[in-house]
Amino acid sequence: MRSPTDIEQQLFKTQREIEECPHFSVDRSATGELGDCYEESPALFRYLPDWQGVVLSRELCIHSPRITEIGNRWRTNSVSGLPEFHGEFRVTDLFTAVLKHPPELSWSGSSDEERRFFAELRVIDDTPVAATGQLAAIRIQPHVDPLEIWYYDMDLNRAEGWDRQYVRLDLTYTEYIQQLALTKGTFGWQYLFTDEVSLGEPDFKAVRTQLTTMLDVFPVLFPAWDYTELAQRLEARL
Repeated sequence: MRSPTDIEQQLFKTQREIEECPHFSVDRSATGELGDCYEESPALFRYLPDWQGVVLSRELCIHSPRITEIGNRWRTNSVSGLPEFHGEFRVTDLFTAVLKHPPELSWSGSSDEERRFFAELRVIDDTPVAATGQLAAIRIQPHVDPLEIWYYDMDLNRAEGWDRQYVRLDLTYTEYIQQLALTKGTFGWQYLFTDEVSLGEPDFKAVRTQLTTMLDVFPVLFPAWDYTELAQRLEARL
């Protein structure tokens, strides 16, 4: 078996830390197999009509984790003495993920523009065990580099002033995976990477509590990771 790349090592490390942490209870943990690395987009994409003009850059290929699946659903346990907070992530091989069907997010009230937008999304991270209705997706558009990353939260439109359930993230795909490893999939971490949402608003109290707790606890539990930037981002969004 080949050696893991840097980004794969980060994911394996965060998986191992979750599993070995005595303060966490794990409902599901999955670690799949490593696939072959690519320095350019797989040849298959050059022959698919829907992918003409879509840029799968060398940067994306080199830094994309080639793991069939890695995922975890965790929570602080009752004997830990820590505040209750939890998270989940599930990442699969990107090139497999983007060939799957778009997520079924449209409904009878969706506009034609929104339906077209949803059709361009492919899931890169979701929460199948918690079933919280949250996912991250990469947007497949021709002649766009880097490809956009979007976050969908089914409860977002319940917040005052919001009539949609998705926001664009200020992250590339590679950056998304790096931040996922850092946050270990704590619910709502994606809101730290969008300026569209003010986490100081009352409707975001639950998200704010999750992130505040994460940034209080993780530097103690996982001192090898640097949470300084995330703390600054949270402060800027309150």
